Amino acid sequence: MNKTYRKSISLLIIACLSVVIVTAQKVTRVGDLKELVSVLESGSQVIELADGEYQDLCLDLKWSGSKEQPIVIKAEHPGKVIVKGNTSIVLSGNNIVLSGIDFNKGKRDKDGSLILVSGENNRLTNCRFRNYNQVTGVWVQLNGRYNRVDHCWFEGKTSGASYINIDVPKSGGNHHLVDYNYFSRPPLGKNGGSAMRIGHGSMAKRYCYTTVEFNLFEDCSGESEIMSSKSCGNTFRYNTFLNCKGALSLRQGVEGIVESNYFISNEEGKNRCGGVAVRSRKHLVVNNYFSGLAPKKGGVVSFGSASPSDPKRLAMGLIGAHFPKTAENTIAHNFFVNNRSVSIDVINDLGHRNKVFPPDSMFFFHNVMVGGTPHIKKHTESQYLVFEGNVFQGSSGINPNKGLKEMKVKLKDEEQVFTVKNLKSLPAADISTWKKNLTKGMLKRLDFDLKKVKSSGVYYSPQGKRGGLQQILQRKDVGPNWM
Repeated sequence: MNKTYRKSISLLIIACLSVVIVTAQKVTRVGDLKELVSVLESGSQVIELADGEYQDLCLDLKWSGSKEQPIVIKAEHPGKVIVKGNTSIVLSGNNIVLSGIDFNKGKRDKDGSLILVSGENNRLTNCRFRNYNQVTGVWVQLNGRYNRVDHCWFEGKTSGASYINIDVPKSGGNHHLVDYNYFSRPPLGKNGGSAMRIGHGSMAKRYCYTTVEFNLFEDCSGESEIMSSKSCGNTFRYNTFLNCKGALSLRQGVEGIVESNYFISNEEGKNRCGGVAVRSRKHLVVNNYFSGLAPKKGGVVSFGSASPSDPKRLAMGLIGAHFPKTAENTIAHNFFVNNRSVSIDVINDLGHRNKVFPPDSMFFFHNVMVGGTPHIKKHTESQYLVFEGNVFQGSSGINPNKGLKEMKVKLKDEEQVFTVKNLKSLPAADISTWKKNLTKGMLKRLDFDLKKVKSSGVYYSPQGKRGGLQQILQRKDVGPNWM
C-alpha cells in the first residue's frame, strides 16, 4: 500500500469519526429562560427551545463552544419559536449558533440592538425578523470578528436605524459574511432607513473586510442608500436588487468591490430605483447588470462630488471631508440596458451642500450601454477620464472617442434579463489595462475570473458556479427554509 493511499484512508477515517462525534451530541430541550441558562452553565452544547411564544427574552450568551462543536441554540421546530416583547440578546461568547427563531411583532422600551453579536465565529441563521419596532435601534448589531448572518428574513422595519449595523475595530477588520438573506423595507421618510450600514464616519479609514453576497433586496426602499459602506475593503457580489428605490452606496472608505450583481426595476416611469453611488477612491464596480432604473438624482452609477475638509469634523474624530474626494475608481464590464436615466454620472450633486470638487481620475473599461437616454454626463471643464473598449447604442452624452464607440448591439430577451447576441463583435477585452488599477488585496478578493473574459459586457458563468454573473435570485433562493 503506498503512502498516499494510506494517508487518504487515514483522513477518511478521521473525517468519519468527526461526523460521528458531532452527530452524537446530546440535545437538551428547554422551555423557558431559566432552564436555558441552567443548561448552558452545565455545559450543554446543543439546546432546543420548545415550541411556543417567549416574552421579554433578555440573555447574554457568554459561553463559548469550539469550531468543531459550537454551542447550538435552535428552535424545536424552525419557525415555531416566536420571540416577542422587550427582548435583547447578546452573543458575547465565541462559536455560538442561533437558529430557527421567529422574532415577530415585538415591542422594546429603549433604543439599541435587538441582537448584539460581539464575539467571534458566531452564526445567526434560519431566523425571521419582522415588525419589531416601537423604538429606534438596529435589529442586528454585528461586531466582533468572523461572524455570519445567513438565510434570514428582514422585513417591515418602520423605526429608525438599519436592519444590520457593523462597527469596525481600529485594526484587524471584521471579516463578516452576510449571505442568502432577504431584505425588504418600506420608506422611512428620513435618513437612517438603510438595510445595512458598514462602518461610520469615525471608522471610514478602517478596513472591515465584510462580504455581502447572494442576498435578495426586494423593494428595499427605506432611504436613498440601500446599503451604506463607510469603511474600507468590503465586497458586495452576487446580490439581486429588485425595485429598490435607492442605491448601493460606497459612501466613505476605499477599495470597495461591487461585483456581479443584478440591479433591476420592472416598474414604469420615474421609479427612483438606482444602481451604485460611488465616493472616495480605489473602488471597483465590475460585471454588474443594470436595467430599467430611473434614480431620483444622478445616474445609474453615480460618482459624488466632494466637500472641503472641516476642522470641526476632525476634532470629533471623523474624516475631515463629510463628502470625500472621488477619484481613481474603475468601472469595468458592466451592462446598462434600457435604463431611464443617465448610465454614468461623473459629476453628481456638484454644488449641493458645499460639494465643490468634481470627481476626477476615473477609468471606464469594456462597458456596454444600450438605451434611449444619453449614457454619460460629465463636467464641461476638463476631467481626467480614461475610456477603453466601451460601446454604446443610442446617445453617448459626450463626444465619442476611440475607447467609447457607437455600435449596433443585438439583444436577446431571456425572460428576466437581456443578453447580447452579437457578443463576438464587441471589442476584445484586455484586462491588463485595468488590472493594474487594483491593489494586491483587491485582486485576492475578486471572484471575477479574469482569464475567461473575452469581450466587453458582463460575463455569465455556468449556473451554480462562481466567477461570473449568477442567476437572478428569487425568494425561494434565500431566507429561512421553513417559510
